[in-house]
Amino acid sequence: MPSTVDYYTVSPGTLTIGATTLLTDFSSQVTSCKLTPSVDNGDPINVLSGEQVPGDRTESFTLDGTFLQDFGKAGSGTNTSKTEWLFTHRGQTMPFVFTPTTSRGRQITGNLVVEAVDIGGDVQTKPTSDFSFIVVGAPALADVAPAELEFASEEA
Repeated sequence: MPSTVDYYTVSPGTLTIGATTLLTDFSSQVTSCKLTPSVDNGDPINVLSGEQVPGDRTESFTLDGTFLQDFGKAGSGTNTSKTEWLFTHRGQTMPFVFTPTTSRGRQITGNLVVEAVDIGGDVQTKPTSDFSFIVVGAPALADVAPAELEFASEEA
């Protein structure tokens, strides 16, 4: 019996970085976002008996993507430039929540290290910046809060 193709479309979704007092919503600036896993399997160790001890497996993640720069936007809190927020908080470890699409009811949570991004670009263009934030430890998959699902269905 053939299986049914299952897929999703990225968007509408969310990306927030920071704890409650520093929570910053990047959702309206992000043009691309993905959680990228990386696995490194160490070489096995041969022992005299002819057996092998398996190599160590290490796993890491990054949160990668692109967003529209908003350098120079005046304001405070969530109204501040996201480009400048990243510059100001570079090197700090903060929680994040990434929801690729609210329609699936799932999100990715964890902690990442904030890094500054490029500022500026080609003349007469709307500059973007690529980002790659190291995720500290393993992220978690979780259900989207019901309030977020209700908000998303009202937008649709």
